[in-house]
Amino acid sequence: MNEDLSRFKPYLRDYCDSVLTPAKHQRGFYLCPLPGCGSGSGPNGTAAFSINPDGIHWKCFSCDRGGDIFDLEAARTGKSLGEATRDVVARYDFFAATEPIKKPAAPVAAPVAPVSHADFYREAHEALLACPEALDYLHGRGIIDKSIERFNLGYSPAWKHSKAPEIVSPTKRIIIPRTDRTYTARLVGKPANDYEGQYIKLVEGAQRDLFNVSALENAGIVWICEGELDAISLYQAGASAVVGIGTISNVGRILEEAKKHPGTCYLLALDNDPVKEGISRGRAAQERLSQGMKAAGLFCLSLDSADVYGGAKDANEAYTKDLHRLVLQVAMAEGKAAEERQEAVDQQEAEREKRTGPGMIDSFLEDVQTRMYEPLPTGIRDIDKALEGGFMRQQLVTLGAAPGAGKTALAQWIFEGMAERGISCIFLNLEMSRNQILSRSLSRVAARQGHRISNIKALRGYEWTDEDRAAVMEAAEVYKRTVAPHMIYNPDDVTSNIDSILQYIEAEAQRAEAQGNPAPCVVLDYLQIVQGKPGEDGVELIKRTIYGLKQFAIDHNTVVFLIMAHNRKSNESGSVTMESGRDTSAIEYSGDTQIGLTFTRCLKNWEDEHGVVQSRGKNPDDLTKEEKKEITLKIVKARFGGAGNTVNLRFDGETMTYSQIYKEFTAVDVRTPFDSSDYEAAGFEKVSK
Repeated sequence: MNEDLSRFKPYLRDYCDSVLTPAKHQRGFYLCPLPGCGSGSGPNGTAAFSINPDGIHWKCFSCDRGGDIFDLEAARTGKSLGEATRDVVARYDFFAATEPIKKPAAPVAAPVAPVSHADFYREAHEALLACPEALDYLHGRGIIDKSIERFNLGYSPAWKHSKAPEIVSPTKRIIIPRTDRTYTARLVGKPANDYEGQYIKLVEGAQRDLFNVSALENAGIVWICEGELDAISLYQAGASAVVGIGTISNVGRILEEAKKHPGTCYLLALDNDPVKEGISRGRAAQERLSQGMKAAGLFCLSLDSADVYGGAKDANEAYTKDLHRLVLQVAMAEGKAAEERQEAVDQQEAEREKRTGPGMIDSFLEDVQTRMYEPLPTGIRDIDKALEGGFMRQQLVTLGAAPGAGKTALAQWIFEGMAERGISCIFLNLEMSRNQILSRSLSRVAARQGHRISNIKALRGYEWTDEDRAAVMEAAEVYKRTVAPHMIYNPDDVTSNIDSILQYIEAEAQRAEAQGNPAPCVVLDYLQIVQGKPGEDGVELIKRTIYGLKQFAIDHNTVVFLIMAHNRKSNESGSVTMESGRDTSAIEYSGDTQIGLTFTRCLKNWEDEHGVVQSRGKNPDDLTKEEKKEITLKIVKARFGGAGNTVNLRFDGETMTYSQIYKEFTAVDVRTPFDSSDYEAAGFEKVSK
């Protein structure tokens, strides 16, 4: 025993007993806690995770991983080895405080040449042909002699796993090659004891190796099943090509291989596992595989195994119970796959023709005579005028401003107005909770009803007077009736991670479209606090976010409104240009409409309270609180018209309320577009300048 590790011997067993779940029917074995394995959690409760005889190492024969107590903590929790070592040491107080914490360095192993079982396979095949008992076993499972030759099946009369303990007795096994280095050894006959019953099938080699993976080469249709005998049975029932994944933990592995053959049609028919605790593990794994293939752009049909196998648990059992039915099911499934695949190819070809040559022009003429590109009006007269009608569909619109200029409030004003007019919106604010963002909404609605309730007061119901309570309740009823039916704020199942965001909005868009409704508009507030993958470069993350949101807008014919921070130089000067965004050079190329907010008196040629034009803009730090209420919205970039246009607004930060400002008049309440150019007749109030 290694002297450096001997001190850990008393603790590994305690760790496993206290942290892991014991196997149901196997004393001394545990459910494997390692990601992607889960050995022992199946319907038979057969586990492969145990502590080695030396007492200081563990091994899982299913996922072929092992190590000591520190490796187990790291693999189980996802921590680094250093963090895991510190946590385990702290748990068991291995060392005195003065002794440094060190894990013995692992010896550098010499390169190991790949193991080939070619000679063993040849001997085992000859042994099978000479053993009536083994042949009878296979024939009883429906495996014909032609398949025995085709898949080089073999037999070992006294087989034992290379890593099995000495006390384990040899058994009679059918040898089923997966690859040159990996095979499955299947017990012949009934198990002699409980231990053999737990290990009817054992894999020698790499568990991730698949059975008959070469079938993916040049195949038009490929079935994906679990067991090797299932794959052979499907072949005998007329399947064009079959791959057996061996275990549902290999779903990721077959997906990797399938991606190398994008032109293939995949038929998924894993085991018809019984439902336990509300779930069938085989069906759940098949659904994960189906989703993964579709996300990768592969063509697949996820078949109902209960229908294909006629209630049998797998293809081999279905073959032996009712061969004629299975043959019919295989033929029907392949016929359906070929038909649907051809439809998909025809559709792709039709789409290609619409995008090229004369068809491209015909498609254009067809689309533009519909309302596909009808602008989505903001409902704010001068903003819509500046944008030449509103937001163009299939666009990424960006809004940037200095802190305190009211970016979020403007976005709420615009999109809550859209929601009032029946346009569905998803508003993702990554800085504030749903309650905090709704307090702003109710404060604004209350102001429109003639009540002055600050957004802070709206959050502090315990301080409300009777008058405050009545105002908030009135605003809440109006909001529930007019805005809430078409507005989603900060859904619970979305994080600040861009992949989570894209996944959520894509699901919502598909749900709406499946019901015959347009996809919702999306507001993301704001760009610089979006999270990505661990270690992802910040600039690359911003690019990925912008491209992902832009593609979403195109795919679903909608608008994505992205709020961003301005850089320090822009904030200090009050200037608004295309380069004002922080770390957002990608927007200059990918963004369609870029809007900037700035304090009006920071611009050149602004009018003071006496109507005198001032040629020099003020510094933002020199503005008074009242002067900061005057905001200018500038269309910095617009692919389809409006660039350079400006709109003068007034912002009340207490109630998060915007209003429009004109030379002679200002709006008291602007929630809908105005057709009349006579502001006074339209309900505007004259302003003394």
